[in-house]
Amino acid sequence: MRRARDPIGQLKDWIARQGWGISVDETLSFVQPELVAFHALWRAKADEAGGLPPREMLDIRSLKPYLAHLSVSERVQSAPGKFSYCLRLQGSFLAEKFGNQTGKLLEDAVPPELAQRWTYVYDALLQMKRPLRLQGTYSQEAMEHLIAETLAVPLGNGDRVPIAVLAATYYRSRYKDVT
Repeated sequence: MRRARDPIGQLKDWIARQGWGISVDETLSFVQPELVAFHALWRAKADEAGGLPPREMLDIRSLKPYLAHLSVSERVQSAPGKFSYCLRLQGSFLAEKFGNQTGKLLEDAVPPELAQRWTYVYDALLQMKRPLRLQGTYSQEAMEHLIAETLAVPLGNGDRVPIAVLAATYYRSRYKDVT
């Protein structure tokens, strides 16, 4: 019964039931050193803001070391009663891997099963109002050797419900380190 009220437990259960190739780590035990540093930056801004830091607090200068690996997704109404995520920012490394998706709705940028996956994860993240470490693999032939490690953090929205997720994603090979 306790698990039913635990949003992280619910997210993990949903991921397991769906058979998605991702895992959620609320302990934030990062492998990638850049994600450790990025989390420390977000945490410092959250402490300064007294809650979730708004996007404006994370300026280009402070984000410079991570820019190529960053994405910002914002929850938007895509049709009456239907919500999606618009990719407001996509770093150059991510654009090189996946094509430039900036300005597109999630369902227009990725296959439907991935759009559903990331919508569910982002909705849960915004509801929890806390950072999460996500780790996943790919089934596409050209990327099946990669493991993605992501720090996804909600961004503040004043007194309103948060609507934006800032994520930094780094990749490593299952077989050897890659940058």
